[in-house]
Amino acid sequence: MADKEYFVGGYYFNSKEDVKQAQKEQKQAEYFESKLEGRNGPGMLAAYDKILDQKIFVTPIGWTYLLKLQEKLRLLGVAEEKIRPVPMYFNFTLKNGKKEEAAQRIISSGKKTKSDKGKISIILNFVLAGLVLAMFGIALSGNNPNILNYKRVILNEYASWEQELTKREQELKKKEAELLNGTDNETFLNEQSGN
Repeated sequence: MADKEYFVGGYYFNSKEDVKQAQKEQKQAEYFESKLEGRNGPGMLAAYDKILDQKIFVTPIGWTYLLKLQEKLRLLGVAEEKIRPVPMYFNFTLKNGKKEEAAQRIISSGKKTKSDKGKISIILNFVLAGLVLAMFGIALSGNNPNILNYKRVILNEYASWEQELTKREQELKKKEAELLNGTDNETFLNEQSGN
């Protein structure tokens, strides 16, 4: 007799991963059943189409539930041509004499695996870290004061003021010396003594 832990909903599965997926789909079917209870035909058809579009059910457990939904839609008077068939995500026959893995075909149907999500996450983390480093580089090299470089910017500003004041002071001393040494010196002295 086969191992009982591989039985779900009257089906026997070959791997624990398939069993987990079937159990998950069984819970999802129960959830949808409770949410769709009492809905009219168009409302239930919209929910059915959304379930198909999102490819929620990929095991016989889910397919069985979808067949029950189809029957309910027919009983509610939904036209047969509006009820989409249940899609199968893999072949049931041998291809080139080899057994084809169902998981490979399901993955190629558009679902992302955990390893794909992990790779994308790592790439995004590196990109974000690069952006943070670039922001710090810009903040440190900028002339506007910020929390990272305020001391340097303020000291540079005071140094430039000091240089400007020193330059003006030298110009004033130069003009003063010219006034005292030039022809204006006699006029200046006469004016001073006349007072």
